[in-house]
Amino acid sequence: MGFRITSMLTIEYARKNYGTDFSRTLTLGRQFRAFSEKEFRKYLPDYAGKIPQELLSKDFESPYAEGIFQDMYGFKLQSLDGFSHENPDILHDLNQPIGKELEGQFSCIIDGGTMEHVFAVPMVLGNCFSMLELGGTYICMVPTNNFNGHGLYQFSPDFFYSTFTKQNGMEILDVFIVKFSAKDKVWKIKHSPSEAAGRVQFDVNTQTEIYVIARKIGPTPERITAQQTDYEEGWYEEERSITNTQKRDALIEKAPRKLVYAFRQFLYEPFVRRKNITKIKL
Repeated sequence: MGFRITSMLTIEYARKNYGTDFSRTLTLGRQFRAFSEKEFRKYLPDYAGKIPQELLSKDFESPYAEGIFQDMYGFKLQSLDGFSHENPDILHDLNQPIGKELEGQFSCIIDGGTMEHVFAVPMVLGNCFSMLELGGTYICMVPTNNFNGHGLYQFSPDFFYSTFTKQNGMEILDVFIVKFSAKDKVWKIKHSPSEAAGRVQFDVNTQTEIYVIARKIGPTPERITAQQTDYEEGWYEEERSITNTQKRDALIEKAPRKLVYAFRQFLYEPFVRRKNITKIKL
C-alpha cells in the first residue's frame, strides 16, 4: 500500500478534471510514500514550488503520504486499516460491514493498493460506496496484470465497469492502465465494454496496474451485485461469435508457434485489442 508518483498524478488529475473534494478523504490502508522529493519536484512542480522547504523536508522524512497530501491540498488524510500496528485513524477489517456511523462521511475514498489483499471484495466495495457521500469520488489503484503472488487478486477493466454501475449507485469517470515501472506509460480506456460492444483487453509482458476514478450517484444497495457486461448483454455468446472463435482456434493450432507470437505481439495486440485504448499523459 503506497502512493507512487503516478498515484499522486492521478489524484491531481481527479481534482483538475472532476473537481474532486478532498476535505474529508479516507485511504484504505495507511499509505506509504513511494516517491522521492526529486520525482515530486519533476512531476508536480507547481506544488513543489508552493510548499516551504522546511515542510517539504519534513514530509519526505516520513515514510507515509499524509504530510505531502495535506501540504498539497490543505486537508488531513485519514486512513482505515485492519491492523493496529499501522496506527490508522479507523481500525476496521474490510471483510466485515462498516458501522452506521461511517456511512456518507467521506468526500473522497482512495484505495492505493488494498483491495487485492482483502478476501471479501464485494464487501470492500459495498463499504466504500456506503462511506462515500453523494457526489463523492472513489479513486482506486490496484494490480491488473503480472502481479502474481502480490495479493489475492488482480482486476480487469470489466470488473470495474460491471460493478461501478447505476444499480450500485456509482458511475465510472475514467479508467487507466498504468505500467508499474514507468511514470509516462499510461493508457486511457476510451469506451466501456458496453459502449464498444467488445471486451477491453490489454496484454503486456510487464507489471501493470489499473487506476479508476468513479463517482457516487445514488444510494448504495444492501448487497453489491454484478454480471460481466458481455454475458449480461448477450453479444459475446452470439452464435457468430462462437463460430468465429472456433475457426480462430483451429487456425492457431495449425500455425507455427513463433508466427502466432509475432502476430499477437506486433499486429493483433497493438492494432486490434488496443483500438479502444489511447496513450495519455497524466
